[in-house]
Amino acid sequence: MLREWDMRCWILAIVIALAAPAAHAENFTPQPALTSAQAKALGHAYVDAVNSNTAFDAYMKWDAEPVPPTVIRNFFDDQRWINGGGVDFVAAQVRPGIPVVIEVVVRTRLYGALQGVELTLSSGPDPRVTLFAPAPAPAWAVAAPAPVPQAEVARRIGRLMDKACKAELFSGAVLVAKGDQVLVQRACGEASRRYHAPNTVATRFNLGSMDKMFTAVAAMQLAEAGRLSLNFTLDHYLDASWLDPEVARKVTVWQLMTHTSGVTPDVTSLAEAQPRTQYRELDEYKSLTRKVSLTFAPGSQFAYSNTGMVLLGAVIAEASGEDYYAYIRAHILKPTGMTATGSFAADDPVENLATGYIHAPGSPYGWRENTARLLLRGVPAGEGYSNLGDLRRFARALQAGKLVSPAAVQRLWAPQDHANYGAGFEIERGALGLSTGHSGFFRGVSTRMRLYPERGYL
Repeated sequence: MLREWDMRCWILAIVIALAAPAAHAENFTPQPALTSAQAKALGHAYVDAVNSNTAFDAYMKWDAEPVPPTVIRNFFDDQRWINGGGVDFVAAQVRPGIPVVIEVVVRTRLYGALQGVELTLSSGPDPRVTLFAPAPAPAWAVAAPAPVPQAEVARRIGRLMDKACKAELFSGAVLVAKGDQVLVQRACGEASRRYHAPNTVATRFNLGSMDKMFTAVAAMQLAEAGRLSLNFTLDHYLDASWLDPEVARKVTVWQLMTHTSGVTPDVTSLAEAQPRTQYRELDEYKSLTRKVSLTFAPGSQFAYSNTGMVLLGAVIAEASGEDYYAYIRAHILKPTGMTATGSFAADDPVENLATGYIHAPGSPYGWRENTARLLLRGVPAGEGYSNLGDLRRFARALQAGKLVSPAAVQRLWAPQDHANYGAGFEIERGALGLSTGHSGFFRGVSTRMRLYPERGYL
């Protein structure tokens, strides 16, 4: 879901390509077919809105996302800025299925590269955009990639980084690996503009929603150990101090993992509006989760939910008998050697943490720190910290079956109905085949990890 994104101080674990699986139709209203001309018109409207504020209102006639228009405008402004002035329309095509998705292909002006944008449409006779998301260029828009020597891959990625770093449009760190070999591991920009501390490859960045991978793997570990049933409803694990029993009896653990529970509102957004000191430990979110209700019948729709992942963290604690954070340290971080990763509290003096920055061209400094907007401490849904090396260790341990069995990994990575999402992992398919991982976006946070199991890239 689109939040108050800002593509600024980010950590990236791959720079290659992504895309999307088909969805099943049983729970959706049939949609009329869109013509090629309509797809192109909407694609042009999106590109024009990215490139110019004057075209924003025209695009918003198509948009029906459940977020304030100012959030969408900020995202478009950032896209224009980080791409060196905008993007150029290349093509648009309807991807059949339920829901209907328009795949738009653009060329970024800074990098000269193709990028995809997926516009998901509502059902009914007058479809509107219910979600848009940057994506890899779809396979139909890209010539079959010829084999490229690894040294050339590294050279090309380095050239793109040089361009972005020199233009001061990228501040963060990048790692690209093929199998056992790291091809690129570089950083640029400042981790702290206040103290002029540079980013390094060891800098710890706020992960945004990438923590959801750790939470989903933890739940799968407990399921494989027979201590948790993914098909049980939440009343087996959470009492009325956590959740209204009427809600708990209707939602399964698996629905939390796949964002099909329908729980609302977003308790992380509610917590951001409260004094931060109230939310140091996970059980301090009970005052917020007790107010949770359902927006749709669980299992009938996909709706990205931070609240669902916070509740999944509570389920993990109850099923394991351990504090959620202690469980993650003992069963995810320690076995993989992830010594730089954790949900550090904002008032803990942890070394080597990057500050997130929000582009603010009208301010005296051109930037604002995002520290006033962050939770006091990361939660099962996100806002922990990690660095390049630890993320690589996690990916390699996951693929090697050291955290859960290969069969469990495949279940986590299996695309569900209605969305490009498995269980705690984003799932996409493009010119380089299957890709999986997770991204994290928030004001001053932009992160992404992508595994390409068919090609061996991370």
